[in-house]
Amino acid sequence: MKKTVRSVMTVLLLVIVWICPVRAENVPTKITSETMKYAGEADSVVFSGKVHVQRETFELWSNMLTVDLAPSPDTGKASADAGTPGQGDIRKITASGAVRILSQGKEGFCGKAVYFADSGMVRMEQDPVLKDGPNEIRGEVIKLYMRENRSEVVGGKKRVEAVFYTPAEKSEVP
Repeated sequence: MKKTVRSVMTVLLLVIVWICPVRAENVPTKITSETMKYAGEADSVVFSGKVHVQRETFELWSNMLTVDLAPSPDTGKASADAGTPGQGDIRKITASGAVRILSQGKEGFCGKAVYFADSGMVRMEQDPVLKDGPNEIRGEVIKLYMRENRSEVVGGKKRVEAVFYTPAEKSEVP
């Protein structure tokens, strides 16, 4: 039993590492979409139509990606340079519609994923599923606390379901 609990915790901790964009200097992020709109009054950049985000060991696909910018303390407006925000300017990133996340061979699927830059938390909702090989976990909401290296799967109306494959014990093999 201890071995199974340890395996479950290991898988959950590994899942946390891959879901969030890496915060590092000079790491390119490529975003492709059918359209991009910068709304200065709303302090946001919206990518829509077959959105694809590529970053070193991280990829994300969705129908729409909204980047909410933090207002500059001096002006009260976002400090985006020609519609291209710097990483420090990001307040929240919301991916919606057929969200798929791939990183280091692990995958996540949901209808909506929100990354909160101030807390480093990713909230997956609308039928979220995380997969690592044949192992998977689902719930009503999956919260990944990146800085604290922990996760929480909330059942709500829908129960939490985890399926983990472990090696068979010698006594279980005929």
